[in-house]
Amino acid sequence: MAFATIVTGMISAGSFVLSPLPYASICYTLIYSFAAVGALWLTGHLASLGVALLVCIYSPMVLVGSLSAWRKSTDLIAANARSERQEQALAVLLQDFEHNAGDALWETDIVGKLNHVSNRLTDVLGLKQNEDNQHSFQALLAERCPDDAERLQILSAEGQPFRDMRLTMTTAKGVTYLVMAGKSLYSATGIFLGWRGVLTDVTEKVRSEQKLRDLAHTDSLTALANRFHLRQALNKEIEQNGPIALLCIDLDRFKAVNDNYGHSVGDSILRVIAQRLRSCVDQQALIARMGGDEFAILLWSQAAVKKVDELAHNVVDTLCEPIMISERQFRVGASVGYTVSSGSHPSLDDLLIQADIAMYAAKESGRGRWVAYSPQLGEVSRRRLSIENGLRSAIDNNEISLHWQPKVDLQTWQVVGVEALMRWHHPELGHIGPIEFIPIAEQCGMIDKLGRWALSEACRAGTNELAGLTIAVNVSASQLQLFDYVHSLEEALQQSGMAPDKLELELTESVLIDDADKALAILNEIRSTGVRLALDDFGTGYSSLSYLRRFPFDTLKIDRSFVTELLTKDDAKSIVKMITDLAKELGKHTVCEGVETVEQLDLICTAGCHQIQGNLIAEPCPLNEFSRTINPDLKPLQREI
Repeated sequence: MAFATIVTGMISAGSFVLSPLPYASICYTLIYSFAAVGALWLTGHLASLGVALLVCIYSPMVLVGSLSAWRKSTDLIAANARSERQEQALAVLLQDFEHNAGDALWETDIVGKLNHVSNRLTDVLGLKQNEDNQHSFQALLAERCPDDAERLQILSAEGQPFRDMRLTMTTAKGVTYLVMAGKSLYSATGIFLGWRGVLTDVTEKVRSEQKLRDLAHTDSLTALANRFHLRQALNKEIEQNGPIALLCIDLDRFKAVNDNYGHSVGDSILRVIAQRLRSCVDQQALIARMGGDEFAILLWSQAAVKKVDELAHNVVDTLCEPIMISERQFRVGASVGYTVSSGSHPSLDDLLIQADIAMYAAKESGRGRWVAYSPQLGEVSRRRLSIENGLRSAIDNNEISLHWQPKVDLQTWQVVGVEALMRWHHPELGHIGPIEFIPIAEQCGMIDKLGRWALSEACRAGTNELAGLTIAVNVSASQLQLFDYVHSLEEALQQSGMAPDKLELELTESVLIDDADKALAILNEIRSTGVRLALDDFGTGYSSLSYLRRFPFDTLKIDRSFVTELLTKDDAKSIVKMITDLAKELGKHTVCEGVETVEQLDLICTAGCHQIQGNLIAEPCPLNEFSRTINPDLKPLQREI
């Protein structure tokens, strides 16, 4: 038994001691096992053979246990190696992260001091040497972000996790924007150990967002506020229920400059306009570019609102000054409309509409002016809107008609021509004169439809009820600029069968002012069809003699303003006489319109005019009331033409 105990002890001890070296352990166990079994066999005792059998059973068990221990120790060593490598890799990544990322890791102990200060945290906070040892993390942040000191109190005690805490730090380099997140640390037994978190420098992100906001609220060309920014500011002032003044500014002659000299010159002019507007206002104002050549100024201080008249006058005077661009001088000018609210709870759209209405009133009054909004202007605007809406269906509803006024030849005292005058009876507004609805039709794009209808009706009447007479039809300047007007004219003549020389188109000088060369080409094309041309309201505009030389007009219509003053002003007689003589020399006919009295008729005959037109002869009337018979008692006393 002593022998067996010693042998089995040596086998198990040696095998497990050598288990890290599995081959040595196997050899050791086998050698001792075979040696012990052999020795017991040689004794020849029956008891020794039993012990030898036990050794044979015991040795494999020891060997299996040794190999199992070897595997476990090997796995443990490999696991420790992997863990060490991971820790090294994590340390490298963390070090690289702290050096290159915008985030800085931080961790404090129970008293709030930093446990570890990375280079990144030092850079972000601008920490001095040993400063982290002298002050707590909360104190370091509060010193650099005084405006956020109250929110940083969370770091002085245990608390809930937080994230996206925004801090603003002011340094010698400027303003730095930080975002901090953190959570409390506890031991396995629940003891508070401090805080751990991330501090991120988001300065570039905040500046990029600010730049995007600026772009969204700023006009890129002039650097003024844009329409969106103006609406936001206007809403804010309306909510505060304080005094508000809103000016709407529209440039008067910008389109012509843009079309003739290009968009680059136009952009330069807009930048100069923006700079001049800045010089007109103080800091208590917002200047915005609404788009195109339209600007706006918002005032909200009581002192500025009281001086809005003075500001409007100053803006008009400032913008009418010449502008030098590329050694060229431009005069643009502006029309200004404004509205004032003194806490009457207006809506944003109401203020914008009121300022627009006043601005358009300034344009209609002659441009280069300023107009304040009034309720009367609002009524005019609403009427204008009703007229515009009604025009869209007026022809289809048979509300538009043509009235006819005869032209009488003073030599033969016969009706030789007739002018078609458009009339409109609105179902709600009643009779609306062409002086009112024609300009609106031009602006809302309805003039082409009205003009085509009038031309078609006139040509139809000229081949039926009014056959043999020269039919005069007024043509709008905007209508004439349409690229297919000549085609429409030829189509109307062809469909009606009217002779071209029996149709006369009456045009005003506005056709010629904007683009004389283009107008000349169009008029020559019209004249080539055989249709006659008349210059209406001659003498009231520029009345340039170059018009008479260059443009193929057949007739000059002397404006009614001269006829009205024939009996009261001698210069009116001289002007009528001069125009008549000039027309004769150029081989053109003259027509005096607006003749109301026999005395005017006699003076016109004395001046030598060819034809007359006016209420003295006949008022404009529907076609079924038109008569070619003229009262012989109205014959002028002098008929020397």
